Amino acid sequence: MSKSYYEAKKLIRYLGLCYKKIDGCVNHCMLFWKEDEELDNCKVYNSFWCKLDKRCSEPIKKWNGKRIPLKVLCYFPLNLSLQCLFMPSKIVTDMTWHNDKWHKDGVVRHRADSKAWKHFDELNGNFALDPHNVRLGLVFNGFNPFANMCTPHSI
Repeated sequence: MSKSYYEAKKLIRYLGLCYKKIDGCVNHCMLFWKEDEELDNCKVYNSFWCKLDKRCSEPIKKWNGKRIPLKVLCYFPLNLSLQCLFMPSKIVTDMTWHNDKWHKDGVVRHRADSKAWKHFDELNGNFALDPHNVRLGLVFNGFNPFANMCTPHSI
């Protein structure tokens, strides 16, 4: 365990698991990223993305001159995280278990026994041939696309 927050961040950076902060609209409708990075207002609601000084309606700036965003998305590059999964030899055997040690006896023990996995293999035969290829399942626990739930936050 790291002794401090700083040491933990250094370790994460060393492993290549850094994240990028992307400013977002307060209404969760858009990200100020790529071609929209220089915009001051949201394209949908025309609202500011940064904190404004209540006295003069000017953006509040940090010591380095950057404006303070109201919402921030932490983006973890997926390819670096997946590469880290294959670094330790023990995890490599776990990551390829579905190919090396899977018993096809009709009993559901692993995701590879599911209809969705088999259907994916039928559609993507070349992908399924390499046991190092990783299948991703997305879970949206708490996803609130229309902001109509009583929770004050959104994922």
